Amino acid sequence: MKTVITLNFMFKWTTLLIPSTTLLVVNMVGVVAGSSYAMNSGYQSWGPLFGKLFFAFWVIVHFCPFLKGLMGKENRMPTIVVVWSILLASIFSLLWVRIDPFTTRVTGPDVQYFGVNC
Repeated sequence: MKTVITLNFMFKWTTLLIPSTTLLVVNMVGVVAGSSYAMNSGYQSWGPLFGKLFFAFWVIVHFCPFLKGLMGKENRMPTIVVVWSILLASIFSLLWVRIDPFTTRVTGPDVQYFGVNC
């Protein structure tokens, strides 16, 4: 007689789903926020928006099959993954707005006023 021993392991995929779902949510929010900003800012803001939208759509298109494959047989994502992803996406968005790396901030005295040419 041949004995076959099978071991059943239960993998919890929720921790693997959180970063990828967060990236997906951040890019979807970025598409909506960027499009609304371009609509409100006028014609000159549409040029830089197309490159950003292309990259955001590229990320969304490439992450959707990954998430569908990891969702399991029920074809449903656990609620805790959605909650954590939205929470992390909100935190990253608020930090990005607070840091705002694309605007120049002037701190300190105006050096031209004092006659110093740096």
